[in-house]
Amino acid sequence: MYPAEEHKMRLSLVGLTVSTVLALIISIPAVAQPEARALLADFARGLNSLEAEFQQITLDSRGETVEESTGRMAWQSPDRIRWDYLEPFPQVIVGDGEKLWHYDESLEQVTVRPQPAAEESPIFVLTRPELLERFWRLLPSERPDQLRFEPLAEQSEVELARLTFRDGRPWALDIFDPFGQSTRLTLEEIRRNPAIEPERFEFEVPEGVDVLEGL
Repeated sequence: MYPAEEHKMRLSLVGLTVSTVLALIISIPAVAQPEARALLADFARGLNSLEAEFQQITLDSRGETVEESTGRMAWQSPDRIRWDYLEPFPQVIVGDGEKLWHYDESLEQVTVRPQPAAEESPIFVLTRPELLERFWRLLPSERPDQLRFEPLAEQSEVELARLTFRDGRPWALDIFDPFGQSTRLTLEEIRRNPAIEPERFEFEVPEGVDVLEGL
């Protein structure tokens, strides 16, 4: 895969995972499994910031691992987000409320594009919870600790998503695309309402790196 395409894919995936996880964490759907809804309500109550360790695994249509990475994430209400990929290759993704920055150390390259607007992504349900139903349709689930949902849009990069709780907290988000590929984002060591320095959601382009805009 070419570098520009890899950047675009990772940024797209991050947008989807961030939007989906935080939309469900902050917003209480009208229809959901009763136990999962209660877990969601308890976790979301008074939530203004979040930090966690994550593991991300992507499988192809044959179930074979095509990418595996680990790192740390941080979120601050209403729309600040940061992903630090530590293994296998250091990368940083920062959403500052206006732009989404992706820095790949090994390529010495920064990709920047506008942070998704409300009509493009459900991330803004953080401040406008009523937007959730405009983007997602909740589906029946046989597990009381799990929420299943699909996009309302006819054309989407997501076919189905599944959020699973463990010990009363969001634990794993599975995203399935129309081509049979799936990605699991697992959250560990979740910290609610930590004090996060504002500078963590600011990005300064390192000296000497290439900057690609609008990808």
